[in-house]
Amino acid sequence: MTIGEGVFVRVPNWIDQLPLDARTALQMAMQSRAFPRGALIYNRTEKPGGLYLIRSGSALFQIDGANGKRLLLKIVRENELFGEIVAYDGKPAPIAVEARSLLSTDFIPAARLEQLRGVYPEIDKALATVATQNLRAALAAIEELCLMDLHQRAVVCLKRLCVDANDPSENNMRLDITQTEFASMLGASRQATNKILGQLERNKLLKRNFRFLECTPIFKRELNPVTVE
Repeated sequence: MTIGEGVFVRVPNWIDQLPLDARTALQMAMQSRAFPRGALIYNRTEKPGGLYLIRSGSALFQIDGANGKRLLLKIVRENELFGEIVAYDGKPAPIAVEARSLLSTDFIPAARLEQLRGVYPEIDKALATVATQNLRAALAAIEELCLMDLHQRAVVCLKRLCVDANDPSENNMRLDITQTEFASMLGASRQATNKILGQLERNKLLKRNFRFLECTPIFKRELNPVTVE
């Protein structure tokens, strides 16, 4: 689900879009699992164990470096899935997932998912589409980190978050991301990120709040704001 002005919009996931028989089979295989805020669901040395579907709450999809640095790839929200990589090579995940809030999920064990893939080829096709999307997202992240300066990365990231939020109104668009999380998404320090956010705020493109950021109608209309000095 995405957030705009406090109104949640349900975004279908790939299970929702499967034919009824395949979708029903996956739903019947689901087991309920809950995690407290801050719980590490799995890290880069562990196999995901299965496929997770978020029923309520949100999770941090991130890379934790040996030096203590963290790169936030995505905030995974209600009705989104993670752990699909378990369907491919059976190796430990390349990322870590942490409960951002009290988290309620449905879980499909890897062995059961493998059985259902053999019965319903539509599941394999959907997983292949997810893998392609993830690869494109990874390549885009590499481009941003390696080829863009911090200001460019901040604008591109905000643009992506606004597009995901999909709020057509002319009001401010509230993005459910803290300044600390946004800095982690940029791979930058909080101080450097705040400087960029301050520049955008002075140009009336953004408003900063303690627990969220707001993109103004000017930013929403342009979605490609001019470079600030």
